[in-house]
Amino acid sequence: MRPVLAATKTAAALTALSAAMCALAACGGSSAGSAGNSSFPAITLGSPGVPPVISGLLPYVAQKEGFYRKYKVNVVIRSFQTGTDATRAVATGQIDTAIMPPAQLMELASTGVPLVGIQGQEVPDWLVASTDPAVKTCAQLKGQGVSVDAVGGIRYVALNSMLKSCGLSAQQIKPLVFPGNNAPQGMIAGQIKVGVLHLNELIDVNTQLHKQVTVVMRASQVSPNNMYEMYGVKKPTLAAKHTAFVRMVAAQIAALKWMANPANLDKAAQLGTVVGDSQPVMKQALQQYFHMGFWTLNGSGMPEANISHMIAVQIAVGNLKQSTAPAYAQIVDQSIYQQAAKLIP
Repeated sequence: MRPVLAATKTAAALTALSAAMCALAACGGSSAGSAGNSSFPAITLGSPGVPPVISGLLPYVAQKEGFYRKYKVNVVIRSFQTGTDATRAVATGQIDTAIMPPAQLMELASTGVPLVGIQGQEVPDWLVASTDPAVKTCAQLKGQGVSVDAVGGIRYVALNSMLKSCGLSAQQIKPLVFPGNNAPQGMIAGQIKVGVLHLNELIDVNTQLHKQVTVVMRASQVSPNNMYEMYGVKKPTLAAKHTAFVRMVAAQIAALKWMANPANLDKAAQLGTVVGDSQPVMKQALQQYFHMGFWTLNGSGMPEANISHMIAVQIAVGNLKQSTAPAYAQIVDQSIYQQAAKLIP
């Protein structure tokens, strides 16, 4: 089944969708970077989703509000259909870094790819939403079609982790592939009844359908102490572009502080329409995101307890082998964030 944009999508959101696809050129195209200043060291960053999903908002804000330029780094954002695609692009040397699903970073590291995380988000916003009155609990998902970004993708991995709470696995449901943020549009259009969504996508679905859909379960509740995303880079690339990566992370720390300031909420929500949602939806979503700690404001977002727990979970579900699973110290470099934080006034 191929997802299509729902006819009920508002004009404002459609305008945002077009802007997103122009700003972050689709399917791996590059944006203009940090004002195109060629005198600054350059980094190419892979962002998941066309238009970007919520995890791609931070670098977009850092770029549009001039934080990359302020910290003298030229970050060129390239959009990919999924985080899986962006991760593979880093692994094969096509780009410098990407917003990666941690499970895939871990899997690649276990095969010898020298990937390391330099900034992250430890609070996932994943949830399973249902418009089907017969599907209200985890156990009722057995045998149902559930939208994911890709088999093995970040939504698929999140679903598998959540299903463990009721003794199920992803092999016991029927995955329906809707890349990027096409899942909420598929739900709005009636193409799918159950899907793995982001929080902002849930708000958009409720708004478009004019009703509250059922939240079957939330990752933050049934699979706590987990990880959501990591900015991953190959160790040789990090060594070669060390200064640029420190500046990139500094710019993103500054951008997060700007986003978290209530005085900037309206502007941040307007910038947030790049994900394809309207400004009112994003304003509501951003307030909930900061309340739940979705973006880490006082740290790298890569706590050892969470990452070690996720490694253990990936071993338990069979995605990693105990003998080759990476250790925390192998896939995390806290020094980049520590150096970047010193650059913030």
